[in-house]
Amino acid sequence: MLHAAIMGLGALLSPLALLLLAVGVIFGLVVSFFPGLGGVVVLVLLMPFIYNLEPAQGLALLWGAHVAVCFGGSQSAILFNVPGSSKNVAACFDGYPMTQNGEGARALAASATSSLLGGIFGALVLLVSLPVIRPIILVLGPAEYFMLALWGISVIALFTSGSFLKGLAAAGLGLLIAFVGMDPMTGTPRFTMGLVSLWEGITFPPAVLGMFALAQMIELFVRGGAIVKRQAPAATSGPLQGIKDTLRNWSLVIRSSVLGVFIGALPGVGGTVGNIMAYGQAVQTSKHPEKYGTGIPEGVIACEAAVASNEGGGLIPTLTFGIPGGEGPAILMIALLIMGIAPGPEMMTKHLDIVLMMVWIIVLANVLATGIGLGLAKRLVRISSLPGTTLIPFVFVICLIGAYAVNRSFSDVIIAVIFGIVGYYMKKYDYSRANLVIGMVMGSLIERYYHISARLFGDTFFVTRPIALGLLIVIILTTAYPLYSKHRRKKKGELTV
Repeated sequence: MLHAAIMGLGALLSPLALLLLAVGVIFGLVVSFFPGLGGVVVLVLLMPFIYNLEPAQGLALLWGAHVAVCFGGSQSAILFNVPGSSKNVAACFDGYPMTQNGEGARALAASATSSLLGGIFGALVLLVSLPVIRPIILVLGPAEYFMLALWGISVIALFTSGSFLKGLAAAGLGLLIAFVGMDPMTGTPRFTMGLVSLWEGITFPPAVLGMFALAQMIELFVRGGAIVKRQAPAATSGPLQGIKDTLRNWSLVIRSSVLGVFIGALPGVGGTVGNIMAYGQAVQTSKHPEKYGTGIPEGVIACEAAVASNEGGGLIPTLTFGIPGGEGPAILMIALLIMGIAPGPEMMTKHLDIVLMMVWIIVLANVLATGIGLGLAKRLVRISSLPGTTLIPFVFVICLIGAYAVNRSFSDVIIAVIFGIVGYYMKKYDYSRANLVIGMVMGSLIERYYHISARLFGDTFFVTRPIALGLLIVIILTTAYPLYSKHRRKKKGELTV
């Protein structure tokens, strides 16, 4: 393996490969700054340029851009409450409040540093897990996937501040939205109101753009002024402080990266789930969970470390089984086939140097993207100080274009506008938009894997399957403990008074 690693690095260090890696990273950062145009769009735009290139050159261009998207999508989420892709939605929860508090540069630096550490961690896990990961993935089935999705929905209780009924109502609305479309078992349209465009369900990216970005622009229009409400002292709000925040919370980076790699290794689950689950575990394990959502660096660090490490995890089933771990790895499989390389067991023996080259690409691309992000943090954050009259038309148009670009459907633009209005009133009347998003993401996964598990193992699969039962116990414990701690602190406070 050492010989293959040296060969992969040697091929990647050629001048043309390094140049294409830099071009890919810069292209990924620029495009992902615009909502709806990151991730798969970046890969599809670059795909025609890999023909006639050597594997090292083509993969450096393609995967370097994809890695850069992980950080690039968080920039707009932090500055404007506009996630560049669905993978960056949790960055809005604390990143945007930090910008409003005058700590945008600190949030961007924390995002860049945690992305770097998470990406390197994901690459290292990919490297060391190649010999042993196959049997582990094969052990997990739909019952275990169902329990993981159930754990994801259980964090709703932790996101609920204020009225618990309002938080529950928001989550219920998210679940209902997830069930819009064709029933997976009977093929019967549900909640479609006779519209053919809703048969495939409500597309998640346009809904998120509306829920956060357009809703925020509506609020800014009503409130007036700029995004930044107050300026924080320079000593506590600069990029250096963001780097210190990440290094100080190294254990959170490791936990989130482990979770990101694990979720990425599960075929078909995706980085959006890992993003939200990492944020949820950060809340669960925090000593001050009530501060999440108000603008603290830990909220940015957890989700961005998970997103970056997710890319290494997503390559595990792609390269070892030939099963794409998400949309990005699926495009990568096409690129490998164009180059005459078949992902799967054969690749692990005949093209091990290509596999290890992918590890090097993840590391180098993360280093380059982080360097650019840290260097531009102070300049980018100035955009958030622009008057609303200047910023609102620009963001509004970009969001609508991004919503249309997802499926090239005008119905998605309408969905974005509707969710923008709903999101504005949810925030105005203190309903949790985070709960709604979690319900949307996890609802479809819960339904899909429940039906499959019940058909294969019976209705009591969560008891008869040992791993599923173990996960159920973990869900109960991890959900009950924070609630118990919150109750105990509240009771102690009442006694003190």
